[in-house]
Amino acid sequence: MARSTVSDEDLLSRASEVFRTHGFEGTSLSLLAEATGLEKASLYHRFPGGKEQIALAVSTAVHGWLDQHVFEPLKAAGTPQKKLRAATEQIRLCYDDGAKPCALDALSLSGGGVELAEALKGTLQAWIKAFAEVARESGLSPSDARRRAEQAVGQIEGSLILSRVLGDTKPFRRALEELPGLLGVE
Repeated sequence: MARSTVSDEDLLSRASEVFRTHGFEGTSLSLLAEATGLEKASLYHRFPGGKEQIALAVSTAVHGWLDQHVFEPLKAAGTPQKKLRAATEQIRLCYDDGAKPCALDALSLSGGGVELAEALKGTLQAWIKAFAEVARESGLSPSDARRRAEQAVGQIEGSLILSRVLGDTKPFRRALEELPGLLGVE
């Protein structure tokens, strides 16, 4: 078989799609090898810890993407409304208008280790913090901003499950439309 090479970014993007589709338990090195075009030995060479290490790398990449495309725009100059619109558009693109499941959710299913669980927790905490900060900027108290930020992230994540199970992306789109009101950024 011809030797195949793939960039780290492309490898993690393809691996993310496998985890999104099959969850942690359902993802195998065979599926990862097929999706990346690499042999299992090449995957082990890059990730000696196997599936767990690949999942952790995917989690880190997802956090990096959210940081660049959602958290940072929420910290940028501008009105809370403008910042939230920019972040919401990126969330919409990330989840393909609600057609793609959440990688964080798929990776959180049983089978992953403590390090992966902590990485996922850190990403969700950063997301909640970013939403809470923009809600605070809009005048909400710290406790109300935090509560609403948790609700907003929960609403987005829940809407992705509804969209997938119902085969209809309206719940996701509606969740994004309701974000400004929920976060007090109208």
